[in-house]
Amino acid sequence: MRREILAFGSIVIDNVLVVKKFAAVNETVQAEKYRYTYGGAGANVAVAAARLGVKSSLFAVAGSDFKRMNYEKHLKREGVDISGLLPAPFLMPRSFIISKEGSDDQVLYYYENKRGTSKILFENWKKAIKLANNHEVCHFSTGHFEFYYHILKKSSIKSVVSFDPGQETFSYPYRVKRLIPKCHMLFMNNHEAKRIKEILKIRSIKELIKEEKGPNLICISLGAQGSVVLFKCKSFRVPAVKPEKVVDPTGAGDSHRAGFISALLKGYTIETAAKIASTVASFTIEAEGAQKSLPRWEQVVKRYENFFKEPFPQPQKSWEEIKEELLS
Repeated sequence: MRREILAFGSIVIDNVLVVKKFAAVNETVQAEKYRYTYGGAGANVAVAAARLGVKSSLFAVAGSDFKRMNYEKHLKREGVDISGLLPAPFLMPRSFIISKEGSDDQVLYYYENKRGTSKILFENWKKAIKLANNHEVCHFSTGHFEFYYHILKKSSIKSVVSFDPGQETFSYPYRVKRLIPKCHMLFMNNHEAKRIKEILKIRSIKELIKEEKGPNLICISLGAQGSVVLFKCKSFRVPAVKPEKVVDPTGAGDSHRAGFISALLKGYTIETAAKIASTVASFTIEAEGAQKSLPRWEQVVKRYENFFKEPFPQPQKSWEEIKEELLS
């Protein structure tokens, strides 16, 4: 039986410092809070989808401290299939996130052995393709883009391909450029959209939709201003759902992607899926850490109805119909 979402990405320990202002060069700023939490874009998406009742799996390299930090126990408890995790003799990566309320984050990333991680992934590329073909959607997030390109260029993956390049749009633009034609759904924020236009030398992101090869669906997150969704010849805007409190925006983008894809798998239209995604993301920023306050489906239904002032809709299509639209 095919599973639903296979998330490619990373398993990371997030170290978050909350500040009132970002430090200038040679300036010391006192952090208001510090904590470490479970993170990594791939793991964030897999856990968020599992919370929403979707059968999710994760393909990533698990560091030598994966069990010791209780990350393995956490994923199992959340219902994420971890058969795609690859053991490594070195530590999990660490991210150091400087977070300021009402602003974008500053992120520093540390790999103990990035080359070793890449080697392990490439040694297991056949396993990746086998797992991918047992899932309806493969979501590729921040991670090893050369590996992603390697398995996607094999043209043997029959799943819907979703891609969120994240901050690597700025770090490795040429790798992002190579992957965009391989995806059916493309997610980004407004800063990344601006950079992608520069990379591809296009005047509007809409031009990507017109390409013979490339995404049929593009979603651009605008933070507190919501998101813009482009689907073939249509476009619409969805407002940001207001959270009960604003604590930490870390991981909101990942939960938004998980909410969007999960809604499509359940049979909701593109526009309704975008509203559901906005609702899911609103929960993430209510607690410290990317995975601390991810909602269950019933919580999403209640908040959706309160915010949009309408009954929560029933699924309008089958997944097979939606899949055909995304692939055609």
